[in-house]
Amino acid sequence: MTYIAPLADMRFALREIAGLGQVAALPGYEHATDDTVDAVLDEAARLAGNGLAPLNRGGDKVGARLENGVVRTAPGFPEIYKEFVEGGWNSLPFDADFGGQAMPWLIATSVQEMWQAANMGFGLVLLLNQGAIDAIQHHGSAERRPPTCRR
Repeated sequence: MTYIAPLADMRFALREIAGLGQVAALPGYEHATDDTVDAVLDEAARLAGNGLAPLNRGGDKVGARLENGVVRTAPGFPEIYKEFVEGGWNSLPFDADFGGQAMPWLIATSVQEMWQAANMGFGLVLLLNQGAIDAIQHHGSAERRPPTCRR
């Protein structure tokens, strides 16, 4: 499978419709400049098109399986997940005090669209990570939450 992210459309939607400039003016999001957002989108598109999309068919055909208590994923998935984590993609919208990049959800959602379009099986796994982080931030004990979420 091939995937080419519709970057021009995404940039237009972010800037002209969703008000990225207004979001970037909010406290804590000043780093979401046009240059930074463009770099994030470009790199996400590269990973989606060159890394995730080529694994899509194999992931569907081979799938994951449980062998002797160990989950075995389709070939290529462990390597792309390692690249994904090392690139900080799993922490894009989360608090910097919690190891995140503190980018607006507006950007994270655009990036997630690329993951889902390129390889839905991979993209759905990532939603579990986000759910766990949200649960800890909002409902975890004080020691488990980042300082900015301790109320």
